[in-house]
Amino acid sequence: MVKGRLHSLDILRGLMALSVAVYHLSILTNLSEAGSRTNNLIAIFGNYGVEGFFIVSGFCFFYLYNDTTWTLGELRRFHLKRFFRIAPLYYLAVGLNLALHLHVGPQVTPRMLAENATLTFGLFHPNHALVLGGWSIGIEYVFYMAFPLLAFFTRRKILLVLLTLAFVALAWPWTFGAVQAASFEGNQKFHTYVQIPNHAFLFLLGGMVAWWRSLTTWRLRWPWFVGALVVVFLVALPRGPVSYDHFDNMAGTARLKYVGLCWATVALFAFYDVPDQPWRKPLTFLGDASYSVYLLHPFVILAMQTWLPAKVSPLLTFALGLAFTLLLAGIVYRWVEKPAMGLGKRLAAR
Repeated sequence: MVKGRLHSLDILRGLMALSVAVYHLSILTNLSEAGSRTNNLIAIFGNYGVEGFFIVSGFCFFYLYNDTTWTLGELRRFHLKRFFRIAPLYYLAVGLNLALHLHVGPQVTPRMLAENATLTFGLFHPNHALVLGGWSIGIEYVFYMAFPLLAFFTRRKILLVLLTLAFVALAWPWTFGAVQAASFEGNQKFHTYVQIPNHAFLFLLGGMVAWWRSLTTWRLRWPWFVGALVVVFLVALPRGPVSYDHFDNMAGTARLKYVGLCWATVALFAFYDVPDQPWRKPLTFLGDASYSVYLLHPFVILAMQTWLPAKVSPLLTFALGLAFTLLLAGIVYRWVEKPAMGLGKRLAAR
């Protein structure tokens, strides 16, 4: 059965990619004072935008492939389409990093090049990515490799619940111990945070939402959807002492809170059917181009640092960076991502 496109999840994916770009651009431009409420809020939305990607991915795959019979032919089609969705733009970003000598990730060796060329670096360590922010792509691709087995294993939904709980338990030592105890020396705190056991449960949380959605035709009405989002935003506002270390909100009870809010947000969008209005098209296109927004905004940051005079105001620098990111992402989606996905579909159909 072919399932229809969920515009609401496409829009949410775009907003999450935008939040990551806003976060990094705000750091570059010193848009907000370090340790301020605004700075903390931007950091929370930026960091948990990536966590939200994982939940949305889990939802979409469990939703789209719920009835799939995993024959060898279907496995071939699945992996071809996934490879051509991820690889071309990733290769472009790696090539730009190498050409510009940006020294992103580990030392470039034959092993690192092989891991990145095969998109298997997430199996070894997500920070083996030769792309800024590529750690999440490594984790995402490990999910793609594991998904057919996960989908087969969780056909009985009690097993989906049990596996989700098992993955939550697997992440517990990272959330309450490993990340907090890691040193900032040698970037060990970040290296610890990006480990797969700390994130795998997020994909299963998305699968849980997909299952719940399949049980009912009930959908949220516009006023309830907007009202619920306002509540989520208000709960997300940082309270208590301000933090100068963004990892304070990425571990411990803060992580429980914000992952819960991410999960609630995905559920709200999943249970809302976006009306066919003129404003839907640009927001959906943002979702389509979200991968380009995510991978290409670091290059825009580099351009801002290189080309703009120091006297340009932080707000103007931020606005120009964001506008150029969206423009570049739209172009690359149209001329790189979309043709590559079309090729993947044609090859899969043979």
